[in-house]
Amino acid sequence: MKHVSGLVSGFFTGSLRQALSLLCGTAVSASLFAASAQAATPVKVTLNAPFDGSNAAFFLAQQKGYYTAEGLTVQFDPSGGSGEVATRIGSGAYDFGFGDVNVLMEFNSKNPTAAGKAVYMLYYRSPLSVASFAKSGITKPADLNGRKLGGALSDGAYKLFPAYAEQAGVKSDTVKWEYGDLRLREVMLLKGDVDAVVGFDSTMYFSFVRQGIKPEDIKFLYYSDVGLDIYGNGIVVSKKMLDTNPAAIKGFVAATAKGWRDAVANPAAAIAALKAATPLIDEKLETEKLMWLIKNQIVTPESRADGLGGVRAERMNKGIDTLTKAFALPVKPKLEDVFTSAYLPSADIRKLP
Repeated sequence: MKHVSGLVSGFFTGSLRQALSLLCGTAVSASLFAASAQAATPVKVTLNAPFDGSNAAFFLAQQKGYYTAEGLTVQFDPSGGSGEVATRIGSGAYDFGFGDVNVLMEFNSKNPTAAGKAVYMLYYRSPLSVASFAKSGITKPADLNGRKLGGALSDGAYKLFPAYAEQAGVKSDTVKWEYGDLRLREVMLLKGDVDAVVGFDSTMYFSFVRQGIKPEDIKFLYYSDVGLDIYGNGIVVSKKMLDTNPAAIKGFVAATAKGWRDAVANPAAAIAALKAATPLIDEKLETEKLMWLIKNQIVTPESRADGLGGVRAERMNKGIDTLTKAFALPVKPKLEDVFTSAYLPSADIRKLP
């Protein structure tokens, strides 16, 4: 009986020990999880436009847990264009942005103490353009002289129009302007209030198609066609973040790069993630918009050869020269004042699928 009693006692003692061990392990795991949650860094991100196909890759990265894996909790907000992105980044109200690096360069020249930087390039061909309908007869830059154009004050296309006019020989002082919110810009042309509007080709094109305009009736004059061979949108970072949290920058860039890599490989998955965040989108139209951007802005001979994210110094410096003159900047920025490659992820993440 003593032997049996000892066995029973040992059984319950062992069971109790296992139970206590399990409870302690669970408590430790819970503590580690709580500590991990507490350690997550919250960041605010201002996107390039309202939530649409052009920024769907960010939502795909979020849905796949790429930001969480980097210890980040991310808040995305829409914007009225690259001008607003630059202002938000410059104020420090936002940590990251998706916007035109050239608009950021102009902002930095006027606000050097608040200067952010681009850290990951995405648009290797600038989508900046002048859009009109065939009936307007605008087929070349000179046809813009004396015309009325529409634009959004905060948009990169409006801010960079002087640079385009300089390169194209357009007489800027003869151009009349009507201004509207980025979301209402195309309405001015649809109503006949202006002869043309300036903006990103994809944004304007799909807005017009949504309103029933035939694709063959939509005409573009590209800023790049007159020698304005500049990079376009990329990931930009606030000075505050550059000064205080390089680890968060590296993590955010790596996570976003994975999102874009996946979006290029599977646009439908990116749009599904966008729809989960914004249920009222037109999936077909936003998919076409994303595919347009991939084909026309993201996948180029340069990005095929080098991978996404970086820039070529010679091309970037040429663009800085052009824009310094066009913006009448008092001091020409150095490349490292505009862009840094210090936070680029590994080549396998940057490689186009």
